Amino acid sequence: MATDEAYIKLAERTGHADSKLLHQILEKAMKPEEARFLLELPASNADLAAKFNMTEKAVEEKIHELARRGLVVTSRKGIRFPRDLGTLHDNILASVPEAIPEGIGQLWMDFYESGWWKEIVGGLTQLPTPALRVILPLKAVPAGVKLLPYESAEDIIMAHKDLISIRRCCCRVGAQASKGATCKHPTFTCTQFGRRAEYDLYRGSGKKVSADEAIAIHHEATQAGLTPTVTNISVMEGLEFICYCCGDACLVLNPIIRGDKVAAALSPSRFLPKVDNNLCNGCKDCVPVCCFDAIEMKIVPGAKNPVAVINKEKCVGCGICVLKCQPKAIVMELVRPPEFIPATLVGPSSIVH
Repeated sequence: MATDEAYIKLAERTGHADSKLLHQILEKAMKPEEARFLLELPASNADLAAKFNMTEKAVEEKIHELARRGLVVTSRKGIRFPRDLGTLHDNILASVPEAIPEGIGQLWMDFYESGWWKEIVGGLTQLPTPALRVILPLKAVPAGVKLLPYESAEDIIMAHKDLISIRRCCCRVGAQASKGATCKHPTFTCTQFGRRAEYDLYRGSGKKVSADEAIAIHHEATQAGLTPTVTNISVMEGLEFICYCCGDACLVLNPIIRGDKVAAALSPSRFLPKVDNNLCNGCKDCVPVCCFDAIEMKIVPGAKNPVAVINKEKCVGCGICVLKCQPKAIVMELVRPPEFIPATLVGPSSIVH
């Protein structure tokens, strides 16, 4: 059966007019008449009502339904279909479960594996400085060290306490719905602030939470081995989310690890782990939780058994190893100055998830 022209035109807007997999995703996500409706956006409700022989109230209800399913976003010109594939992926798979079409997670993963992951790497590495930055789990902060406000999950959350939403992680929803899924991490973790939270609540994909609830989710997510990331700036107003990422499912971490481009896309925290060889018992619990492959067990001078050794070139200072170290042999050490975190991030905001 031939692909409806409306799907092809929508795919063209994302730069993938000829992708059969993307056509299948769009066909799964919407009906042909909805695709034709989306092609007319942005437009006024009055114009849409006249074009599709609808009442303006029906148009408003249709737009809200499309938003519920992640098929429209807000823009300066009005409601429109997402031009950025990452935004379309994120919004569809972060929707409430009943609004996600069956099988679409597998299609997105097939599209990702077909080569989209390489495009993501290219988008994430086009800026002169990394677009994203790691922040420490609060329970990994070394004793006696006061975090800067914009590198503290608690301070970031408290600065945005008036409006916080939590939604499901789009990446893990897609990965866990695909065949051969290995990721078992929790999904209800993505923390949104301000206009991002407003959009989540408008379309019903997010749950409004208090600052205390958001901090509790931070502890649960990091204890589960997820790495907290934010936009790589020091301006608090620009920190509109905290994502909790894993190397096996995250469509930021996974591609940059596969493409060996971590340093170009993800700025480390100002900390690095330090291992006390006298306390390390060689249990290896820290090794599998490091998705950056920055920990090896080696024999070092003075040690009878292999101990954890940190590869500082690979380590991003996420502190997850500290949380997993039962003998408390690993602690984080402050190694970079405050000015390491930039005040501005120049470039297209669409590359920041």
